[in-house]
Amino acid sequence: MKMLLTAGLLATAATSQAYTLDFGNGPSAPSYCANSSAGTGALVACGNNGWINQAYGDVAGLVDVVYSQPLQSGASSLRWWNSGYNSLYGVLWADGGDGPNSYARIDLVAQSAPGLTLKSLNLGAYANTSRNTDLRVFDLGTNAQLFAYTGAVGIVAGNSPSTFNLNLSSATGLRIEWRNTAYNVGIDNIEILSAVPEPQSYVLMLGGLGLMAVVARRRQRRD
Repeated sequence: MKMLLTAGLLATAATSQAYTLDFGNGPSAPSYCANSSAGTGALVACGNNGWINQAYGDVAGLVDVVYSQPLQSGASSLRWWNSGYNSLYGVLWADGGDGPNSYARIDLVAQSAPGLTLKSLNLGAYANTSRNTDLRVFDLGTNAQLFAYTGAVGIVAGNSPSTFNLNLSSATGLRIEWRNTAYNVGIDNIEILSAVPEPQSYVLMLGGLGLMAVVARRRQRRD
C-alpha cells in the first residue's frame, strides 16, 4: 500500500506544458536576434541575414536551446529571414549555399525530469517553392537517431510549408538537424512539450510523505 501511495503522489507532481519556438509572425520583425555571429549579447530587432540570439527560446528549469552551424568556422548561430519560405514568416536557416555545405542544428536540452517531447515543426522552401532536404532528430543523451526524412519540403500548390508531426521524447533532450540544403530550407514553429511541477502538487506530495512517515513510526513502536 505504501508503494502505491508514493507512486500516486509522484504522478501528480507535474503537469505538461506545451510551447512553440516561433521566429516571428510579422509584419514587423521580432527582437529575437543578436549583434554577433555567435548569437550572444542583448536581444535586438531581427533583419534578413541576422543571427538568432542564443537566449531566445530558453525556459528556466525546462529547456535550453542551442543554435549552431557545424560546418561553419568559429561559433556560428543560425540566421534569420522574414518571408519567402512558403507561407512562413520568420525562419532560421544556415550558410553554405544550396548543397551539402549547408548544415543547421538546434539542440533542445532538457533542464528537468522527465525530459521533453518534440511534438512538431515546419520546414519551408525558398523562394515559395519545393526543395529537397535531409531532416534528422537525435537523442542528446545516447546520440540515437529517432527520426529521419530525406525528400522534398514545401508545397507549391497553396504555397504551404511541410509539417512534421514527430512526438519524439527524451529525458536529456533532442537534436534537430537539417542538411542539403539548410540554406534554402528554413525552420519555424517548433512545438515542445515539457513537464512542469505544480506548486499545489508539491504540497500534496510533502503532506503525503509526512503521513507515511507517521505511519512508519507507529509501526516501529508496535514492533
